This record gives sequence, C-alpha cells and structure tokens, in this order.
Amino acid sequence: MQNTQIDPQNREQQLAYELVANTNSSFFLTGRAGTGKTTFLHNVQTLVEKQFIILAPTGVAAILAGGDTIHSFFGLPLEVCVPGTCGKMSEAKILALLHADTIIIDEVSMVRCDIIDAIDYTMRKALRNTMPFGGKQMIFVGDMFQLPPVVTQGPEKDLLKDMYQTEDYFFYKSEAIKRMRLVKIEFRKVYRQDDEHFLHILENVRMNRVTPEDIMHLNSRVYTPAAEDGAVIILASINKTAEKINLQRLEEIDSEEYVYEGTIEGKFEDKKFPVDQKLRLKVGAQVMFTRNDQHKRWANGTLGKVTKLTKDEISVTLNNGETYVVPCCSWESYNYDYNKGERKMKKELTGTFTQYPLKLAWAITVHKSQGMTFDKLSLDLSRGMFAAGQLYVALSRVRTLEGLFLSKNIIPQYAHTSNEILTYASEYNNEQQIGSEIESGKAVYKSLLRDDYDGAAKQYLLLVAKKAEDGDIKEAMQQAKRFLDILVCDEHLYGDIETVPQNLLRASHWAPKFLAALLSLYAQKYEEALAYIEETLSAHQCPEALYIKSRALAKLERYAEADEVNCQLANVFEMATPDAKVLFMIAMLNEMYIGDPGLDLMRKLVEARPKYDLGILALRTLMQYRNQKLDKQSDNNCELVDLFNSDATEEEFLAQLKECREKSPKAVSYLIRRIKKQEFAEQSE
Repeated sequence: MQNTQIDPQNREQQLAYELVANTNSSFFLTGRAGTGKTTFLHNVQTLVEKQFIILAPTGVAAILAGGDTIHSFFGLPLEVCVPGTCGKMSEAKILALLHADTIIIDEVSMVRCDIIDAIDYTMRKALRNTMPFGGKQMIFVGDMFQLPPVVTQGPEKDLLKDMYQTEDYFFYKSEAIKRMRLVKIEFRKVYRQDDEHFLHILENVRMNRVTPEDIMHLNSRVYTPAAEDGAVIILASINKTAEKINLQRLEEIDSEEYVYEGTIEGKFEDKKFPVDQKLRLKVGAQVMFTRNDQHKRWANGTLGKVTKLTKDEISVTLNNGETYVVPCCSWESYNYDYNKGERKMKKELTGTFTQYPLKLAWAITVHKSQGMTFDKLSLDLSRGMFAAGQLYVALSRVRTLEGLFLSKNIIPQYAHTSNEILTYASEYNNEQQIGSEIESGKAVYKSLLRDDYDGAAKQYLLLVAKKAEDGDIKEAMQQAKRFLDILVCDEHLYGDIETVPQNLLRASHWAPKFLAALLSLYAQKYEEALAYIEETLSAHQCPEALYIKSRALAKLERYAEADEVNCQLANVFEMATPDAKVLFMIAMLNEMYIGDPGLDLMRKLVEARPKYDLGILALRTLMQYRNQKLDKQSDNNCELVDLFNSDATEEEFLAQLKECREKSPKAVSYLIRRIKKQEFAEQSE
C-alpha cells in the first residue's frame, strides 16, 4: 500500500474506508499479522475529514499508535471496573471527546470487557447521551487470535467471573457491545509475508485446524542457529526467561560496557517508555531496533549487532552487512485538548523521551513481540506454549519458514485457539451485515453532521419500514433501536408511514408485534399501535415499548393513562445519561395536560442536547405558557435572549437561532448558559 491511498484491489479495505468516511457506524477491524491494519488507520486519518482520538491499552502501544492510553484519557481506575464505574475526565478531555468524530481503540484484543463498559458509561455520562458510547463512532482494532487480556488469578478474576458469567474477558463480552450491532471486517490480504506455504501453515495454526503435515513442516526447523545465520532473536514464553538470556549474554561479552541515559522533557510516564531509560551495551551485543527509520534503513523489529561504541555514538551492523551510526530518537507523549478559540480538537504534546531506538535482543517475550516482524527468530519451547494464541503470535512474527528456528519439537497441543474466538471469527466479513450498516450509516450521516436529530430519526424510521416490508425482522429491529436511541421530538414523524406490512400483523413473536406498534403509531393508527404494544409488553417488558405505549395514549388524548406509563418509565430513567425523547415527552405532557412540573425536565434536555433547536423552542413555548421569562444579566445585552423572551413567532425565533449558530455562536452559548442558570417559579395550583 502507498502511504496515502486505500488499496483499490482490497475489498475489505474499501468497505472499512466506506464506514469511516461516510458513516457514523462503529465497527471492529481485524486481520492477521501483516495485513496492513496500522497502515490503513494512518492513511484513513489523512484522507477523511474527521477528528480522531487514538487510544491503546498500554503506554508503548499508545506511543506507537501516536495516541494516549485508555486509562489516562478516560481517567479510569487500574482495578476491575464494576458496573457504574465512571472515569474522572478533565474538562479539557471532555471537550476533546465532545468535538471528536471517531475514537480508535488499537490493540483491543488486550482490553478486558469491564474496561469497555467503563469507557461506554464514561462517554455516555460525559456527553449526556444514552446512545452507545455517547453516540460517537468507535473503531476497535486488533487480532483476537493473539494473546487474550491479562487477568490476575484471585479476587480480580472472581469478580470478573461474577460480573460477566464467563471465563473469557474479551472486549466484545462487554454489556455495551452486546447492546449494539458491531460489524466485523477482517483484512485478509497479507502485505508483510510472501511465503505462501508458510502463510498456509500460519492460517491453520490460527484457525485451530493444524494438520500432522503442518506440524512436520514446522518441526523440520528444530535446530540451533549457527554463526552464519546472523542475528536471530529468541522468543520466550515468560519475561524472566527473556531477561535472564539477555543479561547472561551481555555478561559473556568480554569488553567495556557503556550506559546511555535517556532524557525526558516535560511529562512522560515511566510505563510509557518504549525502550529502557538506561541502555546497557557492549560491542558484540545483539540489539533490536524499536522504531522505523525515516530513511527506511531499518524497521521496528530489525536485528543487528553493535560494532562500535563511544560515549556519544553507537554503530550497528545489520544482517545485510550494512553498518550505520544510529541516531537518537524522540518519542512523544500526547494529551487531547480542545481549543476554544479555534473551535478545534488538538493533540497536545505533553512530553518527549529521547533515547537510542535499541534494546538488548537476544531474547524477548512472545507477548512483547506483538506488532513486530523479524527475518529470523528462534522459538524457546523449554516451558511450552500454554496460552491460547501464543504459538500463533510467535510464529507470525517471522517472515518465512526458513527464518524460523525451534528449540524443540512443537506438539499439536501448543497450537490451540480459543473456541470462543473461533466462533466470534465466524462472523467476520458478513457482507450482508456490513452492507446494511453502510446503507443505514449513509442514510443518516449528513443529518448527524448537522446535528439534525430529527432528520436522522426520520431516515431510521423509513429504514425500519423498508426492512420490515422486506421481511428482514432482525434488521428492522436493529434500525428501530437506533431510531429510538436518536429520537427527541417525534411530532414531525406522524403520517410518514403509509402502511404497516401485513407480515408483521400475522406474526406471533413479540419483535414483529413491536415493529407493528411502532409503524402503526407513525401511520397515525393509534388504537392499533396501542393494541400491538400491549401484546408486546405481555411477552417482553422494555422501556422502548413503554415509550410507544405512552405516545399512543397521548395521541388518543388519554393523558392520565399516559402519565401512569411515564411514571413506569421514570423508574428506569437515569439522569446521568438522560434519554432525550423521554425528557421531551414527559416535560410536554406534564406542563400541557397533567399539571405537573416539566420546565426543569426540558431544561435538562437542553443541557443534554444543546444543539437541538426544537428543545430550546419547546422550553420557550412552555415558559410562555407559564408566563415566565428567561433571566438575563443586566450588564450583558443579548438579542437572542431578548428574542427568546419576546412575542416573536416560533418561525422567527428558530430562524434567528439558526443564523446565530452560523454567525454568532457566542450568542447561542450565552443563551444556553442563561437556560442552565434559570430558576423556575413554582407552579400555581
């Protein structure tokens, strides 16, 4: 792939690009080692006019990805995140999140499900939005066939098992992911390796279908590398083995030891160091480069031998015989911030770490080798390969079978993959699902860019009707959920549905009945809607069904009954992540028909959806109904607040509000601030 292009011959890349460029849909991007996931993500950020936040589970992964760590950005605790765990985010990071379009979480195979749920809750609370992850596009990136998330035995594992009722804590086990449709795109074209025979063996190891012939071919590589084989790295299953080998080999060299001290400018956490702060070297030491060279002389993972050392100079000879003086490198640590003046999200450089991009590399762990590529490696099997995916990760680090050396025979038991992951992988590249995601994503994307929730809701509703008519109940339910997630005020939707598909009316399952109720409501067949939703609720209780029941009752002018349903809805309502449509509905019904307070609820809607003009208009209407005016500071003359308090028509007020959003955003911000600080008079009996 070229640096700034999406491969036109790669179908999966085209689909992934379409989802990033033209939708707000979240998805999982995967692919075996060498399929260009990282390159694609770099390219897409250049090509797509969106603001991205890049996060990773570890400091080193975050530095390599050019982003921040998950825990640092969201302010999450290091222990297990129990339900309701909310990160402590600074105002600057909340603003960065608010103005970001897409959040990329790299190396997600290493992220536990409880962390994903904490991210979801933190985002929904920070953005005051009930939609999954606060309505932001999430791109989860990683290879699930690599090593699973680390979970410490003992209380931590017991708590996770109790919370999720599973022994596997993969990211997609989170409640947040279960509540959404996350399509899965697997990149299949391999750019890194060109040994077809070896690729076939790797795929069999990865997919848990290794054959005796595969084992035979792998075991033909059992022997110790000779001097003429050049630099060969040892992959060990545990850290102690790797450290012991490196220190032992360094001590065996009978020459002067040099220590090179890395320097820090600004703030750079120790755990983010991509190499040791104190680099110990001797002439003859085997080292590995930890950074791609801008002149393409070496790459992250290239091995070499130290051939010359001075106080301030290191020379390394590569396997190809070329010798280079290695310059120091600087790694940057970033923080995300929002620039109010420029109204743009920016990555703020918080610190740099400068050191030679080298580490002792006679041996490293399989775990730390993830993301690296070697021409030659020796796999230390003295302690076996016990973790699912561990053998696959180790073997896929080397480009060819000829570059592989084994300390002893591989036995078939080493080549095991989690059945859980195999089942999950069977859903990769489902073209029908991906096509539906692109279709629905494109339908609403332009509306979402304009914060036009009403336009997006209408498109989702029309998709519900279309999919139901086609008999695709599962897809219709998917779009119905999104419709109800994004809906605020539904008054503009009545009459948009002409007919209710007959196949829904004949079905006995609750899902088609739910769809029949939803479509009947917006076809203005309120009695039918009420009958169908009662059938639904007798089989399946859910807030969405209660919402439809309340709306049908209100349209039938049975306001007291609608109020009873709203009281049921209030029992499952969480103000920390408010449901905008429920706030709007209860506020209007309370004020206009029940006689209960509703102004404060509508104010909360404006706080949660400050860009939703009809919410501001509805608050103005209710305040006029109650003969109340918006307070304003005497020393601040704001025409928009004056217009809010005036007798101007709804059309005049909306037109001025829209113009101010484009030309005078400070006036809108002031109006929102006044609304937030407003004290409403007690309602008279």
